[in-house]
Amino acid sequence: MKKRTWIFAALLMTAGLALTARAELQDGIAALVNDDVITFSDVKLALGSTEEELSKSYRGEELITKIREARRDALNSLVERRLIIQDFKKRGGKIPENVIEDEINAIIDEHYNHDRSLFVKTLEALGLTLESFKDRINDKLIVRFMQQREISGDHIIISPYKIEQYYKEHTKDFSEGEKVKLRMIYIKKVEGEADDQRKMAQEILTKLNTGTDFAELAKIYSEDSKAKEGGDYGFIGRDTLRPELADSAFTLKVGHHSPVIETPDGFYIMQVVERKDAKVTSMADARDMIERLLVSEERKRLQEQWIQRLKRRAYIRTF
Repeated sequence: MKKRTWIFAALLMTAGLALTARAELQDGIAALVNDDVITFSDVKLALGSTEEELSKSYRGEELITKIREARRDALNSLVERRLIIQDFKKRGGKIPENVIEDEINAIIDEHYNHDRSLFVKTLEALGLTLESFKDRINDKLIVRFMQQREISGDHIIISPYKIEQYYKEHTKDFSEGEKVKLRMIYIKKVEGEADDQRKMAQEILTKLNTGTDFAELAKIYSEDSKAKEGGDYGFIGRDTLRPELADSAFTLKVGHHSPVIETPDGFYIMQVVERKDAKVTSMADARDMIERLLVSEERKRLQEQWIQRLKRRAYIRTF
């Protein structure tokens, strides 16, 4: 079901390509891949909302650079996809009609409550015909089949030696330092009001010393993003905290709280709720994870080799 849902979503994203022949006449050509044309509209649709998302994080020249990179990556993916489909057809491959129909029927059952007429009407509203939708299902299945054929991990064998070497070379990745589950109350320093804030922090400390619940005081007084959760920061490592806070947090006993710690930006009071000792994952425990990682890396390498072979044999021109 998940695979079919992915296919359905991907096809809806490219719904605007239904009138491809007309688009090629009206739209600019982004690339030629042997006898196939990729238009600028194809690239735009492949990008989806990527450019909009980038504009939320970047500005000016940096935004322009990021958009160019995204467009280049999208075009490259379309070129590679087209090469894969061409290679499949060149080898005389064909997706059986019943397999395509099974995919479509599964989409109708899952998304349209078994109503084929409603599905067809939806396609028409998107500018697609049932036949053009079948073509896109066919292309998706071709790419999936070829990827499984060329870069399946089933035949990849990772030797014990490689696993051991990876473990030795990445020892730090399998080491976890001591961690504490921390609650924190933070009073932000405001220029001209530091004395009052210092006094408030001391009053909070007095309440803690007389048994008032730390979480309840954090909800009332703390001025950071974790206030609503009672100042709960979960488990954190020493390197996550600034040194003046870490020195205190990692010497506290479970259930104890710190004195008021003054920093240039504010006043902190911390409580250690739980502690986890440092540990190192043994190679025996890490073996399966390392093997999966190395298989994934090998698959990427094989895919790159495969795509490069296809590109060397093809005529590709980008505009």
